[in-house]
Amino acid sequence: GEVGKALGLERRNQIAAATMRSALRVSQRAHRLRPQSAPGAPASVAEAARGALAAAVSSRAYHAPLREMNFLLYDVHNFEGHYKGLNEEVLTPCDRETVDMVVDATKTMCEDVLAPLNEGGDRVGSVWKDPNTVVTAPGFKDAYKMYAENGWQALSFPEQYGGQGLPMSLALVQSEMIAAANWTWLMFPGLSKGAINTIIAHGSEDLKDEWLPSLISGEMTGTMCLTEPQCGSDLGQVTTKAVPIDGAEGEYSISGTKIFISCGEHDMTDNIVHCVLARLPDAPAGTAGISLFLVPKRLKTGELNNLGTSRIEDKMGCHGSPTCQLEFEGAKGWLIGTPNRGLNHMFTFINTSRLGTAVQGIAAAELAFQNSLWYAKERRSMRSLSGSKEPDQVADAIIHQPSVRT
Repeated sequence: GEVGKALGLERRNQIAAATMRSALRVSQRAHRLRPQSAPGAPASVAEAARGALAAAVSSRAYHAPLREMNFLLYDVHNFEGHYKGLNEEVLTPCDRETVDMVVDATKTMCEDVLAPLNEGGDRVGSVWKDPNTVVTAPGFKDAYKMYAENGWQALSFPEQYGGQGLPMSLALVQSEMIAAANWTWLMFPGLSKGAINTIIAHGSEDLKDEWLPSLISGEMTGTMCLTEPQCGSDLGQVTTKAVPIDGAEGEYSISGTKIFISCGEHDMTDNIVHCVLARLPDAPAGTAGISLFLVPKRLKTGELNNLGTSRIEDKMGCHGSPTCQLEFEGAKGWLIGTPNRGLNHMFTFINTSRLGTAVQGIAAAELAFQNSLWYAKERRSMRSLSGSKEPDQVADAIIHQPSVRT
């Protein structure tokens, strides 16, 4: 009723204020976050690489295709009409003004902050220091702090846990832009969304109350820990153990090795929540005997849990995101959902990642098109078949060639 509308207006005003703050902070921090070397300072290999690519990256970066996006949002899919039909008792009212505010602020963040960090993320990458320390690429940590402070992680999660309650489809629109600007950076908050969705769907009320607010605020990030050295995609071979801790109801000791864990260790947040597949004592063989556990890097006391990163992979095209091998050595964890239903529960996380993979494909195609476009405008070869287009140049740009245009 009227109370709901008033609360919705108040929430929209909060979103508008956060969006304007985000745009301001993005513009203020953009230059500082660009990878570059200090003038006059002796350059290390990493500094030299960052300095050499700074000018090229800033001029060849991502530009949000707002005309095409607005056409799809409003003319093709009628987001405005669709959002009017949503249940305002469940979701925050979301009109065209709200959508435009989110899209415009995200555009600024992507173009001015995240895109200039993209190539440095691949060239410099993440660096393993010790089992509890992985240093992320230059600028990644500051960019994430800005993202979290402005409430972007909370955009489409329930208000009762600190979210803004806007539609999930709006968060996907935002993710598409961020993915094109800097995919490996997006993996950090993207994986957290999978952890949040999994805990919301299957966690106990105590787990939700204890962990969701910090994940939704961006104070913590999350990961998905499935496979092991002997498994590959055959998760029926999982051997990580979960043993009940005597005298501590609901707590388990988790031991085993997990591999290919994206964003498994980093310096963007102090704590990381791992969603871990493991076996209880006397569990059935195969996938029918797998359970799911919440295992944090740090306990609520701030004490480090008994887990660490033994190495990070050299993953082609994904150096900005640390792909980790995690060692759990009696780490404390809590059951998510029902015993021996862990793989079923984990599919909530997996399906979130599937959406992310679809977004990645669209984003890669968009960025490839943008990079190809400037190249086709600058690369010259022969004359156009329909007559010279640039007679004052040695040859016409290849964008005039039919085989390139099609």
